[in-house]
Amino acid sequence: MFDPDIQKTLAGPASYSGIALHTGQRARITFMPAPADSGIVFRRVDLPGRPEVQAIGSNVTEVMRGTTIKNGDAVIHTVEHVIAALVSQGIDNCLIEMDRSEPPIADGSSMPFIEVIDQAGIVELGVPRRYFRVTRPHFLELKHALITLVPDDKFRISCTVKYDQSQLDVQFYQCEVTPETFRKELSRARTFCSLSELDQLMKAGLIRGGSLDNANIIDGSCIFAKDGLRYPDELVRHKMLDIVGDFALLGRPLKGHIVAVKSGHPSNVTMVQKLLQLEKEGQL
Repeated sequence: MFDPDIQKTLAGPASYSGIALHTGQRARITFMPAPADSGIVFRRVDLPGRPEVQAIGSNVTEVMRGTTIKNGDAVIHTVEHVIAALVSQGIDNCLIEMDRSEPPIADGSSMPFIEVIDQAGIVELGVPRRYFRVTRPHFLELKHALITLVPDDKFRISCTVKYDQSQLDVQFYQCEVTPETFRKELSRARTFCSLSELDQLMKAGLIRGGSLDNANIIDGSCIFAKDGLRYPDELVRHKMLDIVGDFALLGRPLKGHIVAVKSGHPSNVTMVQKLLQLEKEGQL
């Protein structure tokens, strides 16, 4: 049994290969051990000098249908599912080597990456974990999205989604996020979009690797999902998976209760960047 207050990393390297969602390229990602207090770092092994990008909110440059981080010439697209898998399982420090700008989308969830973590194993580093804590409520309203973060001694999420297509897409779920609850209740929820968005996304040069192998499609009162839905409320659970990945860009495990209504990457990342700035100003 691991101590939840001690930093952890992987016991050894493990890799996963597959098609990336937006670029459509075949990509290989390798998870590697990293020392205490190094955080989660991506390394582009396909670029000269093998540049690295720290997974932190200040490095986010794009939030359209995924979260993109950048440092100099090194760009990493769609990081949220990978990061969610790591932090949900208690991994504080990991070096992630990539041979493309975007990791594989796998099946559209975080579960394949958790299986890679299981393959690698987890070890404690003997250094106390540093948490990100708030002492008062914080609020954000961004277009249709609302996010509230209140103090808590655990990491909890309460989330509501509504896409105005049918009663099927009005969903609510809440849970404390632990390695066990994330694995059981959130990790298998797949990414999704509405049928009406597909043409717009393709014209924008996105979802080149998208298919029913890695995404669910909403069309009015119908949800198209390969082999059926994994959870009756899979849409809201995937939004919570994204919240776990995006809020990991605080750079430390969060102690707090996130209450999110119709959230997405823009609102998640905006809140993260706001919190990082408030911490710098000593106003958390």
